[in-house]
Amino acid sequence: MITFNDIKYDPGFRTINGTLEHQLEDCNLSIIDDGITFGDKIIELVKEYGNFYIDRIEQGSGDRLRFYFEPLINPTKYWSEFDQNAVSIGRIVNSDCRNSINDYTIESAYLLNDGCYYNQSKKKIADSIEELFDYFMKVEYDYHAPISPKTYERLKNGGWYEGRKVDISNLIGECEEAGITLTDKQKAFFEEFSGIICKAHDGQEVEIFSKLSHGICQVSADSDEYEEKWMYDNYDKNSIWVGMCYTGEGRIWLTGDGQLLLFAITGVLKDDAWVSPIGRTIMNGFNVLLS
Repeated sequence: MITFNDIKYDPGFRTINGTLEHQLEDCNLSIIDDGITFGDKIIELVKEYGNFYIDRIEQGSGDRLRFYFEPLINPTKYWSEFDQNAVSIGRIVNSDCRNSINDYTIESAYLLNDGCYYNQSKKKIADSIEELFDYFMKVEYDYHAPISPKTYERLKNGGWYEGRKVDISNLIGECEEAGITLTDKQKAFFEEFSGIICKAHDGQEVEIFSKLSHGICQVSADSDEYEEKWMYDNYDKNSIWVGMCYTGEGRIWLTGDGQLLLFAITGVLKDDAWVSPIGRTIMNGFNVLLS
């Protein structure tokens, strides 16, 4: 069985949400506001484990998962079948998940008064916290989020269409003059998506560049930009800046093998430099940005 000690000393482990005192204060307020009758169990969990996340790689698919342990961070739900409130304890996500709210996760864990843990389908997944940790550290999903019809609609409104393949010879020439060599997957991305400007679910624009002058650049170990150095060292030396979102605050990068990365905006898999892989495929990445 994988224990909390195994988790705590794993390189992918991070504590989150401030001090333990702050976490306990927030939990106590939620327990009172939500009328939870077994608040003492939740307080003991927070005292013993705090709030944390841990990353791991699925053995079968190679997908990167993140398990968040954050009791009461998401709203408590009343489950009529059990005639009691189900308390959000934790959840597991991958890059296809738009955010960490329970409705957008792969699987979430809820604690009931019987001391057992259930997922969002109200299926028991663990009889104890030790079993829950072991479960989330071993379970395999190979999860691909369905593409929302809204994503396709918003892409089409921004100039995209099925089979789009625009001429990017000028862009390739500009990049070569600047010392940037595009990989085949990066070229295919620009052929399909360069120049689109579409609105996300909250009205924010997502723009994919079509000219070098728009901002396209490649990561460099010698750059003065922290994000570029981080991606150069931790992701892919062929990564290029391909677009912007959230009124320019979010920067969209693309690795040489076709992984979209989001910088400066909170993503469910954000790392120490606020870089998040978004989507297991390009379209899933747009699904995260637009749906």
